[in-house]
This record gives sequence, C-alpha cells and structure tokens, in this order.
Amino acid sequence: MIIILMIISAIAFFISFIYIDKVPLRITFTLISGIVFISSIIGIVANYHSHYGMQEITTTTEKQIYSADTTGAMQIILYEPIGTNGDENIFIYSPELHSKKVTYTKVDEFTTNKTKIVNSGTANLKITEVHWKYKSSAYKFWFGIADNNNKLSKQINTFYLPKTWSLLSTSEAKELKQKMSSPEFKKQIKSQATLYIQNKMKNAIVKNPSLATNKSRQLEMQKKFANEFQDQMIKKAIQDVKNK
Repeated sequence: MIIILMIISAIAFFISFIYIDKVPLRITFTLISGIVFISSIIGIVANYHSHYGMQEITTTTEKQIYSADTTGAMQIILYEPIGTNGDENIFIYSPELHSKKVTYTKVDEFTTNKTKIVNSGTANLKITEVHWKYKSSAYKFWFGIADNNNKLSKQINTFYLPKTWSLLSTSEAKELKQKMSSPEFKKQIKSQATLYIQNKMKNAIVKNPSLATNKSRQLEMQKKFANEFQDQMIKKAIQDVKNK
C-alpha cells in the first residue's frame, strides 16, 4: 500500500504544482503531497534496510538424529568444509533410524552450524530460526507488498553429540573407509579379534566356572566380546585418521 500511496502523492504533487492557479491552494497541496511522497520513500527505505515496522520472532525445534554411516557400524557426523577459509561447514547426518539416505544442512548467508559434545546417549539437532514479522496488521497493510513478512533472518543448527560419537570430514571418512576395507586391515582385525575373544572368555570362565558347560551363554558372550572389539578397532581407526 505504501507504494500506491507514493505513486498517488507523486501524481498529486505534479498536478497541484502545475495545474492549480491559486497560489495559497497550490502551495498547500504541493507541500502536503510532497511531504507524503518523501515520507513514503523514507518508509520504504527504512523497511527495506532496517526492517521498520517489524520484529524478530524466534522459534526452536529439537529432534533426534542418527549416524551418517547408514550401515550402522559407526556413530558419526560428517562435515564438508566450504569457502576458502574453512570456517563454514555443511553437516551430513541421517534424519531417521536405519535410513539409507542422509541429510545435508543448508548453505546460505543465513545459516550457522555448530557442534557441542554432551553427556547423552542420543544425538540431537536443535534448530533455532529467527524470522522478521510485522508488529501489527497496520504495518503489514502498509509494507506487506514487499512480501518480506516471515522472512528468515538467521538459522542456527546446533548438533549435540554424545562423547561416543565422532565428527569427521568427508575426506577423513573416505580415508577411513579405504583403511577399513583394505585386506591388510581385515586380516589384522581377524587375528586380533580371535585372541581378544579367547582371552575375554578365559577370564569370564575363571570368574564363573559354570560358563564352561553353558554353550548358549558362551555364544552370547562371544558375540558381546566381538562387538566390543569391533567398537574399539573402529575408534582406533578413526583416531588414527584424525591424527594424520
């Protein structure tokens, strides 16, 4: 509406200045239309540059997220550095459990991504959005033609990651995958895993001799120790990659 008022005042200024013969009347109408025209321009500029008539409204949502490793073997979040200084990153994660697809955070001037390590068993993403909204229907009536109501001012994505999770760059993740898929690494893991499980089982039987004849319980414990060893080796492989 403010643009329409500006156009009308500009036309009124022209007409009053050119076509009104009586000087007092001409000055009055010219002055009024001129003031309205200039005020309209000032209002439009103030709304565009300083969000005149608007206020910032903050909304926050939080949800659980899952590992970017869709195989489920590792609990990781990935990031891809962008720009020349490396201060900004795209974060990669899975939005659902057992999902085969990953999600990427947005890349624009409004979005900031950061991580925090927490004492928790689950990873969560807190999304804080700040939007510009008109203070009243009157402001919206005058300036709403700019279609800037509810415009995003900024978005902060905060990833709360458990201490058991790892944060890797996409290049580190690629190197880790190559390392873990190499024949040498698999051979080493196999031999070490057998020794690790044997030692754990011996210690368990010493503490509880009844396990020596309980085959089903032995299978359960062997599986448990195998998972423990796998977790330890994955963490070590991740640390080796990150320390390079």
